[in-house]
Amino acid sequence: MSKPYKIITTTVDAVKGDISLLDGEELKRYKRFISEVKKEEFLTARTFLKYALAKELNVEPKQISLSYSDNGKPFLSKIYGDFHFNLSHSNGYIVLVTSPNEVGVDLEPISALDEEKLKWFLSTQELKEVKSIQDDAQRKLALFQLFTMKEAFIKATDKSFLLDTFTFWYIDGNWVLQIAGENNWQFDLKTIGNELVVAICFKKPLK
Repeated sequence: MSKPYKIITTTVDAVKGDISLLDGEELKRYKRFISEVKKEEFLTARTFLKYALAKELNVEPKQISLSYSDNGKPFLSKIYGDFHFNLSHSNGYIVLVTSPNEVGVDLEPISALDEEKLKWFLSTQELKEVKSIQDDAQRKLALFQLFTMKEAFIKATDKSFLLDTFTFWYIDGNWVLQIAGENNWQFDLKTIGNELVVAICFKKPLK
């Protein structure tokens, strides 16, 4: 069964940043970065994004102009129809997801973080669930799956849900979102090698 989204991935090394693709606001943002590394990361990610979106929409990369929500989420004009996207990059990888509906993606390295360091981000129930997993490797992977799923959900919904208004339950080895009202969100989880966890949050297709 096909997914209601498309995922496009690349590595930072495969993208050559093109500063001519930046519009006025993007150029100001680029110049505000003090770190040359951060500058290059921003330029590379934005170059990849514009080329990828241009290919999907059959236009030139320089025609891609982004708008931003009040919470800073980038989006495209309605002239492109129902076209949504979200981008994440980390540890030399870039992931873009496009969909006819709202979508969010998060890419994170499986590092040495533990539940104590993420207490601020976890609900009481989530912390309880994580601590209940006895196997160290399973608990570590479950923690980062939870972290990326929450981030992807927050990005997909443009921060419209406060942290204390939703939670995830660990049921039969899988995280399940619990929110008030209709829950029409689904998640896919992927791993890149043993280093990165990718979570995609998307709306359930209409029957």
